Amino acid sequence: MPYAPVEASDDKNKQSDEGWMAPNPRLLLTPLRHTKVIHFIRHGEGYHNIGYEGLHDPHLTQLGWDQAHTLQKHLASIQPPLNIEVVFVSPLVRTLQTAAGIFGYHGESAKGPTSNGKELMHPVTAAKLERTEHPAVQAPKDLPMIITSKCRERMGPNLCDRRQDLSAAQEQFPAYDWSLVKDEEGESDEIYDFIHDQPQSNGCYPMGESEGATKERGKRFVKFLMQRPEQRIAVVSHCGFLRHTLRTYASEFGTHAQDELLRDFNNCEMRSMVLSDFEGSTLHDSTWFEGGKDCCNDEKMGSQRETQ
Repeated sequence: MPYAPVEASDDKNKQSDEGWMAPNPRLLLTPLRHTKVIHFIRHGEGYHNIGYEGLHDPHLTQLGWDQAHTLQKHLASIQPPLNIEVVFVSPLVRTLQTAAGIFGYHGESAKGPTSNGKELMHPVTAAKLERTEHPAVQAPKDLPMIITSKCRERMGPNLCDRRQDLSAAQEQFPAYDWSLVKDEEGESDEIYDFIHDQPQSNGCYPMGESEGATKERGKRFVKFLMQRPEQRIAVVSHCGFLRHTLRTYASEFGTHAQDELLRDFNNCEMRSMVLSDFEGSTLHDSTWFEGGKDCCNDEKMGSQRETQ
């Protein structure tokens, strides 16, 4: 029996048997300032997922859009709210559309106070087995949506993983923040073209980006997230990239936690992870209270707040 229910107690100050715990839990206490919460999300179903891998930078299917809207409802139902501070999105169309469906607003909701009035995505016209019709999506208010190639799909020769030119993507998705990806990559997808045209070019790209190269890119991305000022972050990415990134950290955990890091993501699945810096950091912790003899001194407390 791998998991046992927590024993019930008559003591009202103790938790009841609603939760489950491993019989020999491996517990770890980490100071809050050395942690972040990352919500990893795979894109919704795209046309390449139903047999059209040859499409260039494919769109979401109707099911893919429905999955994104359903996840949006799920996020709205969570109490207390997740209070996500920033969203990082791969520059491919399927992730841009998924993020728009999850965090943006369309229809009547686009007129509400949570929309900033700018178009995150222009309307999409239908094309059989290529595009699903969808109305314009308004950007959320006070939630940065940042495009980065750091979390794009593992790069190989499949056309579905070649992004369109940045200018074309920005025209369709104008309210995203494109500044970071423009610093990372050129207008055209030169990295993909290099891999596709020279499949045996070097050790990192034998018929595409190797597992090792993808894992290293994933570790650099996780380090990038840890260096960000935000504490609550969402990432909209891809199955292959998430697979190799999360598996890099799986060996540190027991069976149940390992499963969440080793399993492939379903379309539009979200898993929430705590990212910890075991070496410690100087990140701000607004919950910290110094206490001590001088804690009631207004001047001392003001100095404490300024140094955090």
